[in-house]
Amino acid sequence: MTTPSPFSTPPVETTVGNYFVSNYPPFSTWNEDQIPGLQEALSRPPPHPDLCLYVHVPFCQERCRYCYFRVYPRRQPQTVDLYIDAVLRELEMYRPFPALEGRRLKAVYFGGGSPSYLTSGQIRRCLRGLQERLPWTEVQECTFECEPTTVTLEKLQALKDLGATRVSLGFQSLSDRVLEASGRRARVEDCLRAYRLARKAGFQEINLDLLAGLPDETAESWMETIEAVVGLAPECVTIYQLELTYNSRLFAGLRAGSQGALPSWPTKRQWVGDAFRNLEEAGYTIGSGYMAIRNPGSWRFVYTVEHFWHGGELLALGESSFGHLYGVHYQNVDQFVEYIGRVKSGRLPVRRARRLSAEEKLRREVVLLLKTGILQIDYFRSKFNVDIREKFEPQLRRLQEEKMLVVEDGTVALTRAGLLSVDWLLPGFYLPEHRGIRYT
Repeated sequence: MTTPSPFSTPPVETTVGNYFVSNYPPFSTWNEDQIPGLQEALSRPPPHPDLCLYVHVPFCQERCRYCYFRVYPRRQPQTVDLYIDAVLRELEMYRPFPALEGRRLKAVYFGGGSPSYLTSGQIRRCLRGLQERLPWTEVQECTFECEPTTVTLEKLQALKDLGATRVSLGFQSLSDRVLEASGRRARVEDCLRAYRLARKAGFQEINLDLLAGLPDETAESWMETIEAVVGLAPECVTIYQLELTYNSRLFAGLRAGSQGALPSWPTKRQWVGDAFRNLEEAGYTIGSGYMAIRNPGSWRFVYTVEHFWHGGELLALGESSFGHLYGVHYQNVDQFVEYIGRVKSGRLPVRRARRLSAEEKLRREVVLLLKTGILQIDYFRSKFNVDIREKFEPQLRRLQEEKMLVVEDGTVALTRAGLLSVDWLLPGFYLPEHRGIRYT
């Protein structure tokens, strides 16, 4: 006798809507009314010294057709300078709060947008300004996202000089036809040049981002991309499955009839599965539903895997960025003028927040750590005094019936089929009131 499933059935066709889960509870449950919870959290001394920092850089050369982030293409240097000033001022506003006393930064992450849109001078001013306001003496990892056409040796050397340890290059594809159809300015040679420059600058930790299911992608072009990436031998390859969002140019093209059908979800899962197999044959280890790692014995991703996914504290700076302090999630305002205006007036630019209950904290870690493919039963028993096999027995039994996971040797482990579908499985572990609602 089968158990009624708490999981929704993944669609076949790629239709509009969110599927990628980056946090819990869903963003749509965060609201302005809970901002006082953040203010109360900031007034308390930190529960422990470890802290990560996220800095959002919302600029880029071109808005890609699939992009749904808050970005501003081709902005003038003066506008970027104004934004850097605001980010540094925002950090200054956080410094007096008790919650920041004695904190030590473990990891820093610059995301976007395209942080590499900044000039080398702006990179130096931004990083030095942050370091002057919050010491980086114990930072174990600093990641900087880069768009290939904006990468120069001078910028990379500036990053290296100021403590960046890891660059993430947004390749998405190594097919000129696919890149053009996706509205990317970069071409294959731009991607390869950026990779060579990162190596020349001395970076020993390079991640390459790929996106399965872009317009005009075929099985042949996809595998050509994977074979080329294997030949480069980056330390990590991150592969996402394309989702179609309401605010993307790609969705507008579909509605207007100027864009043909996109690869289906089963096709994207097959392509990622094929990529994982090829990478494994080349000696890589699959470390999550998205990542293939070349040397798992020495590889680390402090910011996400070791810290944030384990409930670690995150200070977030910049427009639309989201953080997590003392059990309270928060997100900044998502409009440039409003962000600059609030900071100039001396107000924290927080748009919405969410204080997590004890139950939500548990479920948040289950949801995020399941993305790695493995849950350690003893970890949850020690931290939350819960046996997740009993707590989530209906969900685990159903996924076992569907060959999506196995429970053995003190772990709950996703099968490869489960790993390739992980973001469709995660809502099954939400509280009932959070299922079936808008995510963002």
